[in-house]
Parts: sequence; structure tokens; C-alpha cells
Amino acid sequence: MSTETETEPLGWCVVANVATETANGPGGLEIRAGVRHFPAGAKVWVLPPMWANDSDRLMVVGHHRGRGHRLVRVPVLWRHLTGFRVRMIYSPAVMRAIQRPARGSRQPWLWNSRAQAQEYADLWSHGKPLEGRLDDSTDRPPISDPPPPVLDHKGQTYHLAHFNAYRARYSVLPPPSEAI
Repeated sequence: MSTETETEPLGWCVVANVATETANGPGGLEIRAGVRHFPAGAKVWVLPPMWANDSDRLMVVGHHRGRGHRLVRVPVLWRHLTGFRVRMIYSPAVMRAIQRPARGSRQPWLWNSRAQAQEYADLWSHGKPLEGRLDDSTDRPPISDPPPPVLDHKGQTYHLAHFNAYRARYSVLPPPSEAI
């Protein structure tokens, strides 16, 4: 039984929120609230991946922070999104923004099923490990996010020297002690 005030579900979609703080700029040292197109905490609808060679970027639809808060479709780094989950689409405006044809692409923008959307939401929720860079080695071990302050690798102890959204740099030198 549906009434005129109820809306019918239009399809499944992965939904996420823009991270409160994002790392930008050279070396990821500039911290911002949200991203260029969306404020921190904004809800975005994540489309199925379209680039096989660039899995760091996801195409999303959301209400733009400027431009009268109209719906826009833009690529966003997956590290700048949090809280991936699967939800139904009820808004015809959101569905139109998702299905709007992209230049030079004939790929369908909708998820094939709830199971497919859930598989990607789980994958993105766990995230990718950071790339580890060691001062005296060419090895690039995967590092958990957040990175551990001390890392033992091949019998050598390394200390965290710097990290950002993409990598963690370790040094054999311990951190300097602070004067009291």
C-alpha cells in the first residue's frame, strides 16, 4: 500500500560522508575541512568504479558547497570519504544526476545489485594500506593507517618521521627528545 506522499525506491547506491579533515597540497601537509567541492560531513552517493587504472578516485554525486548547493558529479579521492554504506535512492533529482551521460562514456552508472554495492562498500571501508618508505632501504612495506610509531622490518627498528594520507616515512634515527 503506497500513498501519494511515499516515494518508491529507484535503486541501490553506495553512500559515504566527506571526511572532517583531509590532507592536501605538497606532501599532504595542508589540512582542510572537507574537500574542494563538498563540506566536511556532506553526504555523497558513490558511483560504480569507472577507471581500472586509477582506483584512488571515485566518482560521486552530492550537493556542491557553492553553486546554490545544486547536485554535481565529480571525482574524489576515496581517502577523503568515510562511513561507506549501502542505501536506497529515493530522490529523482539524485537519480538524474547519477544517470546524466558523461562525455565519451557509455558505462552504466547504477550498481547492478545490492550485493555488488555492499561488496564495494566493505572494500572501501577497510581502505588500502599506506605506502611505507624506509630511509636506508628500497623496500616499500605496506603500513596500517594510522601508522605505528615504531616499525621492525628485517631485523631493523625504524621510527616514524612523517606521514600523510598516502605514505609513512620511517627513519633509523629515534625522534628528538624535547627539552623540559
